[in-house]
Formats: sequence, structure tokens, C-alpha cells
Amino acid sequence: MSRLHIPLSSILLLTISLLPSVRVAATEAPSEIRVARQVTKKAPATKTPTTKTLKTARDFYNRAMRRFRDRDRVGAIADFDRAIALQANFVDAYNNRGIVKGLNGDSAGAIADYTSALALNPKFFEAYANRGFARLNTGDRAGALADFQAARAIKSTDPQIAIGKGIVLSQNGDKQGAIASYTKAIQLDPKNVDAYYNRGIAKLDLSDNTGAIADFERAIALRPNYAKAYNGRGKARELMGDSQGALADFNRAIALNPNSSNVYFNRASAQNSLGNRTGAISDYNRVASINPTDAFAFFNRAIIKAENGDKTQAIADYTTALKLNPKLVEAYNNRGILYSSIGNRQAAIADYTRAIQLRPNYATAYLNRGIVYYAAGDYNKAVADYTQGIAADPKNAELYFNRGVSLAQLREYQKALADYNTAIRLQPNNALAYSNRGLLHAQLQANPAATEDLKTAARLFQAQNNQAGYESVMRRLERLK
Repeated sequence: MSRLHIPLSSILLLTISLLPSVRVAATEAPSEIRVARQVTKKAPATKTPTTKTLKTARDFYNRAMRRFRDRDRVGAIADFDRAIALQANFVDAYNNRGIVKGLNGDSAGAIADYTSALALNPKFFEAYANRGFARLNTGDRAGALADFQAARAIKSTDPQIAIGKGIVLSQNGDKQGAIASYTKAIQLDPKNVDAYYNRGIAKLDLSDNTGAIADFERAIALRPNYAKAYNGRGKARELMGDSQGALADFNRAIALNPNSSNVYFNRASAQNSLGNRTGAISDYNRVASINPTDAFAFFNRAIIKAENGDKTQAIADYTTALKLNPKLVEAYNNRGILYSSIGNRQAAIADYTRAIQLRPNYATAYLNRGIVYYAAGDYNKAVADYTQGIAADPKNAELYFNRGVSLAQLREYQKALADYNTAIRLQPNNALAYSNRGLLHAQLQANPAATEDLKTAARLFQAQNNQAGYESVMRRLERLK
């Protein structure tokens, strides 16, 4: 029986492969509604007086209300200012000026006005409610919750307070508590669209896609032109594997609101799932035009461009994504893969290294950097990276397999065998691991073990329709005879 004489390195090099690009889940469920309270004590409709005929605080207040209804927010604020200047204890003027400021995006100014109103009237329900939603807009969840609780103590039957509390609980990670709060709002007002919508979002976060769809459908039944509810239902349908149904919902949402970058983003995902890469890229282009600072749009577009073989443009998109979000570790990893594929090892190593700096337990980056070191012939660095990767992800068969390859190059055969054993235990259908272990057994003159492993590898390659792998192993078996 002749002994197998095949250079080990020429075989093992064929087994190295990069992991697929990491896809960050960037799909965005519709944002929760922060319902602004209506302006209180509307003035009766009269002819708009001129400034010369306005004398009292009530005169300026009434004109502010008319200007607000006419969408003249600047004029409304100016008149509320005059009313307050003439009557410093004008509670409604503070509250309603706060509402207008909030609508203009001035949450801090709105909070200040609601606080002034509450100083004058500590039992002012609307001011507590409005300040709670304004505080939510600034990220002050604790303050918002305190305001909602104070408002509830004054009027326990208002559903919007239950919605506000639900939003705070949801943002704090208590999705079940949020659902209970939204359910309370529905009990108080069975036709409250916002409660159904926000409960649907919370269910979506808990992977209760069926329940989420039911809530979004109820919201749509109550408000047929509710674009965000179509977007939410589309996301739930896509997560359930119904990409066609999701696409129909996203199309409807876009028809209702053509300028929502979130819906285009979600539709791009559905388009890609259906194999329409051109449509997906077009949607990501639309996202980038509406919101040029959306790093994930460039990131996901890069993935599709790479799949289309357009590596240069994919690298450009990852670079843009990283300028917008320098801590997007997956973008460093994926750009590193592309740099490696075009032979720019130094750039690839730099990207993997940056990813590891940002996320020290990022096993994928250790694996991919190890592959580059291996390709450069630096087997010791490759082993070091695979070892770090294993520490971060001890059940990753690919890491053990690749470390075994590098250890074999360093002639540490027993350690290499141990790694192949672990790779096979973690991934019993790994034909390459059986093939390499068989070749290593042959190198160590353990021909019976080599034959058994190579036969197993041949059977697995055949079952996996890998004809090239099957034929290669069969040739090696022949040489063992």
C-alpha cells in the first residue's frame, strides 16, 4: 500500500473561506406617537382685529388662537407673548404657547411654559399631560412618567395618559408593561387609534407578529389612511415570511406618505427578499435622498452592491456609512472582506482591527483577520486571532477549523487534530473538516483513520452536491490504497 504524499498546505489553502457579510437589522418600526394635547379654551370665531384695536391680554390671546388655527405659529407665539406680558398669571396662555412651541420643535421652551402654567395651577391636567409628552421628546423618561402619573391622579379616565405611560415603559424595555398600559387606554377608549398602533409596535418588539398585525389592522380599520400602521403591518408580515404581503403594505404606506424614509427603507428589505435587487437599491437611493444621514441605508445598499459584484461602489457606501456612524463595527468588517477580496490586505487588517477595538468580543472580525494573516503566511498571528475568536464564541466551528489549518502549517499536528475534532463535533456535516482530518491522519501514517475520514468526507460532499469536493476526496482515497 502506497503512502499518501501530498503537500499539506496545498490542500488546506482550499478550505479557507470568508464568512458572509454581517447584516445589521436596521429595519425601523414606525415611531411611537406622542400625542399633543389640543389647545384649550378656543376663542369664538370673530373678525381678526388689528394690533391697534387689541388692548387686553384676552384680546391678544384670542388672536393667538385664531393664528394658531390658521397655522401661523410665529404669529401665535408673538400674541401669546403679548398676552402673558399684560397678564403674568394667564395660565391658558402659557399652556397653549407651550403647545405651539412643541409643534415647532422647541421642546425645552414648551416644558418651560407648561411648568409656568403648573406653578399657577397645580391641578392643570392638560399641562401635566403636555409636559409629559414634551419630556418624552427630550429623552427625560423619568420626568415624563412623573407627569403622566400626576395627570392620572387628576383625571384617571383619560386614555392618552395611559398611552404616554406605555411609551415610557416601552422605551425603558418593559414591553409587557407597555402592552398592559396600551390595553388600559383601549379599555377607556375602544376607538383610540394611537393605542392600537403603539400596542402593535410593542408586540412587534416581542416577536408577537400575529398579535401586532391584529393591532395594526384594527388601527387601519379605524383610520384607513394611517400610513404608519400599514408600515408596521408590512414589517410584521415580512418577519413572518410574507414578503409579498409586506410589499403591498409598504406600497400603500408610500402612496399615503411619499416622503417617509422609514417606509422606503423597509420596502427595500422586502424587495431584496423577493430577489429584486434593483428595486431595493432604488429604495435605498430614495432613503439617502430624503435622509442623507441614514448610515444604515448606505450600509444595506453596500451589501446589495457587493452581492452584485460592484465592489468599488460597495466600498464607497461602507465608507459613507462609517463617516455617518464611525462606531458601525459591521461596516468595518464587511469593508474589510471587500478589501481582502481585491488584494488590499493592509486595508482589510486595518478594518478588522478597528472593528475589534470597538467590539473586543467580535468573533467574526477575529476570524476574518485571521484569514488574512493566514493568506499572508503569518500563521502564528492567524492562530492568535482564531484563539481570541474562540474565547469570544466557543461554539463557532469555523474558528476551530481554521485554527486547525494554521496549526497544521506550523506542524503542530496533534493540536490541529484536536481542533478538527472539535469542529466536527460542533458541525457534524462539515465535509472539509473530515477531509482535512483524514489528510492529517495520512500525514501521520494513520491510514485506517485517514480512510474512514475521507470516505465520510466523500459521502458528505456527495450529499451536498459538491461534485468537485467529492472527486478530489476520491482521488486521495485512491492514493491511499
